[in-house]
Amino acid sequence: MATIKAHKYRDSERPYTFTQLTAPGVTSDVLDMSGCKDVVFQYTIAAINTNVVVRLEGSNDNSSWFNLDFDDVDITQTADGTYGIQYEGRVGFIRFRFVSETGGTDATVDVIAYIGRAH
Repeated sequence: MATIKAHKYRDSERPYTFTQLTAPGVTSDVLDMSGCKDVVFQYTIAAINTNVVVRLEGSNDNSSWFNLDFDDVDITQTADGTYGIQYEGRVGFIRFRFVSETGGTDATVDVIAYIGRAH
């Protein structure tokens, strides 16, 4: 797993593209959010069977991870499409998790991160 310095992509039209997720798991890279705050993750789900569950995870030590949703709720999608998750705030590291899929094993998730402003 590589740690990517998010500030290199901040306030640019050059988003960071992660390796496609073809099974439940986490992105191969982690964003080091030092010097940055706010990020939008765009993700595209294809070949969904019944549903796909995803979430953003944060960490302050790049070791212990937690759900960045304030209510600790994962996101369930039931149709192919492109979706977004915005996180406003400061956290040391961020990654995207493909939590699970129901009804088969065909789904893929493509993930792109757009880094916001400096803090």
